[in-house]
Amino acid sequence: MDVENIKLHIDGRWELTDLNLLTRVYIQIYGLIYSLDVADDYLDEEIQYIYGKYPWKGGFSAVNFYQNLFSKMPRKYRPEIKSFQYASPGFMELSQLVDVAKDISLIVGYVSAALLAGNKTYSSIQKGIRERKLSKVDLRSEELKLLEQERDFIHKSVNDIAKVMGVRKETLAKLYLRAENNELAVLKILSSLYRRARDLAKLQNKQQLNLKQGIDEYKSSNK
Repeated sequence: MDVENIKLHIDGRWELTDLNLLTRVYIQIYGLIYSLDVADDYLDEEIQYIYGKYPWKGGFSAVNFYQNLFSKMPRKYRPEIKSFQYASPGFMELSQLVDVAKDISLIVGYVSAALLAGNKTYSSIQKGIRERKLSKVDLRSEELKLLEQERDFIHKSVNDIAKVMGVRKETLAKLYLRAENNELAVLKILSSLYRRARDLAKLQNKQQLNLKQGIDEYKSSNK
């Protein structure tokens, strides 16, 4: 796995709350993508345990899920600030896994390019989850014996939210594997990923953040 210095380009005026949002959300998405795309084989059992540990009945599960995933990552693969320049434009240069950084840029780029449509899809899915009382289902319990019509809704919703984010087929397949083919768990995890990608997409749409530029610079210098 290649670890390289890649810049997160920033511009405009930043508040501390913006910087906190960027760093907090970025490492959460980073940890998830690492667990799905490039995690070392020797960590499989521990990562698998994290995926099955939480009931996903509220925000508590999501926050702890992401924290646990990131904590299992070897330190040499965690993003580390190498330099920071606050200017207009400026950048935050991170030492990070190239493949993970590329996937984050791709997902955020998809959400950024069609934010209104993505929000409409996400809102429709959440409405359907509430109407079917799926948000209250404990993913570790016997309540998962769902009606066929609920399974159809869940399956379609997974495909819709994954498409909005441009999630690669290989990544989605690995998520199913991690979730032991529990499709409701897959949907809830993808929904939580969308919320986080949307936070970064909003920064991009306000021209405060540009992830693609750093990836393009890396590609150009490594032809």
